[in-house]
Amino acid sequence: MKHIFVVNPKAGRVDRTPEISAKLHSYDGKIDYEVYVTKSLGDAQVYVRDYLQNHDPKEIYRFYACGGDGTLYDVVNGAHGFPNAEVACLALGSGNDFVKNFHDLEAFRDIDREINGKSKKIDLLKVDDKYCINITNYGFDGEVTFAQLKYKRRPFMTGPMAYKRAAAHCFFFKMNQPLKVSLDNKVVFDNKGLLVAIANGYCYGGGYHCAPNAVVDDGLIDVCIIKKVGRLKAAGFMKLFRSGDHVTNPKTKDYVIYDRAKRVVVESVKPVAYAIDGEVFRKGKIVVDILPQDLSFVIPSDK
Repeated sequence: MKHIFVVNPKAGRVDRTPEISAKLHSYDGKIDYEVYVTKSLGDAQVYVRDYLQNHDPKEIYRFYACGGDGTLYDVVNGAHGFPNAEVACLALGSGNDFVKNFHDLEAFRDIDREINGKSKKIDLLKVDDKYCINITNYGFDGEVTFAQLKYKRRPFMTGPMAYKRAAAHCFFFKMNQPLKVSLDNKVVFDNKGLLVAIANGYCYGGGYHCAPNAVVDDGLIDVCIIKKVGRLKAAGFMKLFRSGDHVTNPKTKDYVIYDRAKRVVVESVKPVAYAIDGEVFRKGKIVVDILPQDLSFVIPSDK
């Protein structure tokens, strides 16, 4: 097996490349490894895909996404389609929401435990021609993610802080819009709504539990639809949305549709903002399919 560390030097506002390289020196002669430092947005995806296309298909290559959820998105999309690729996550970003599904964030910050970890098969979401490991959010949340990117550029602004500021901004400018949602070819919602969260994992935005029942290897997509909500109601919604209690709390459950499916189609009358693992786009329609047991994802070893 070869270990390739794909490092985003901007993740978490601190370049950890020297630290990672120094740590890996202790593995000289013990494992076959190399370090690649990304140069721009999307570079990791191109690098991983090109690497796999030009190396021995019989060898196992473990790619470590050293950064946040955006770096992980790039590595996953580069590695998809190559059965000899494993994906690991060295959690150095400000959010790192996907690895929270495994309930031990610190394990994903330990290089030794990552190197000694074992891969397991997990699901992916196919969103049109892209691949999602965690959550695709359409509507209000997509607009929040657009705004979050702006706030994250400000000094001392962490991922969760930026999400809160972005959400507050969008309460005034980017609320409800026409949404049509179909689950497994059945229309379940066709009205003005706030957002649709299409989930493999359970949380995003620095810890907001939009899909509290999601499991990453159950072969199903969890879908949370928030119906039309006024600004005053939405302001009180955020605390419950963060904890995941929006699904069951009497104050909010009538505004929520929560279900599971293998295919999800979301449409609107005009292009709407949406985000795939924090990477933002705009379209009037997206189609999301579950790809069961499609990715070899590395779980860190025990201490």
